[in-house]
Amino acid sequence: MKVLANFEDNLKIPTNSRIDDLLNGGFEKGTVTQIFGPPSSGKSNLTLFLAVTVAKTGKKAIYIDTEGGISIDRIKQIAGDDFTDVANNIMVFEPTSFQEQGENIGAIELWLRKNHDSTDVFILDSAVALYRVDDMKSSRLNKELGKQMGKLSKIARSYDIAVVVTNQIYNSFDDEGNNDIRAVGGMVLQYWSKVIIQLERGEETDQRIATLKRHRSIGEGRQVVFRITSRGIS
Repeated sequence: MKVLANFEDNLKIPTNSRIDDLLNGGFEKGTVTQIFGPPSSGKSNLTLFLAVTVAKTGKKAIYIDTEGGISIDRIKQIAGDDFTDVANNIMVFEPTSFQEQGENIGAIELWLRKNHDSTDVFILDSAVALYRVDDMKSSRLNKELGKQMGKLSKIARSYDIAVVVTNQIYNSFDDEGNNDIRAVGGMVLQYWSKVIIQLERGEETDQRIATLKRHRSIGEGRQVVFRITSRGIS
């Protein structure tokens, strides 16, 4: 028998930041959360902060860095005096092609079969960076993207892990010339992402705005404002 109050607490990973207010407690386990926004909107800062938060609890955080931009110095800043313990609990993969990205996800899935109890979060930053530079035909790319996202969704549900993917944006103009900001990956990423958060820069240099675009139990449009700091986010 499960005690519902305790069970509810174990369904989410708190960040002890305003993001918890946005998500009613933190990032959900067992589902895929997509974070999208323009460059320098805070996507990598937020996911690194989440990875360090998990690692500090003694749990494993898996991090696929597709843009080669993960900063050890930034992790040291966020982790502070706990850096050594944190570093031992973050597994980093750096694929150089979209195909290798898929191979990494497959290898991680095999590893999780025996190690899922020690793992809380799986981060893919960014899901489409290598997709956009790959020379495969668009139909094959979309098929491979769907395959990867399906595997991530299966990992989240099978092993009760929070899967978080970051995504880029592009500008789309309608017939009347109106500008519409959209996430890359189209319906493929949208279908598999059960929670979607949009990040934007605020008026001040370190200020960011997070808007909830999709959630199964929270209304669309909820917003919080947070800041990028030397210790992560606040």
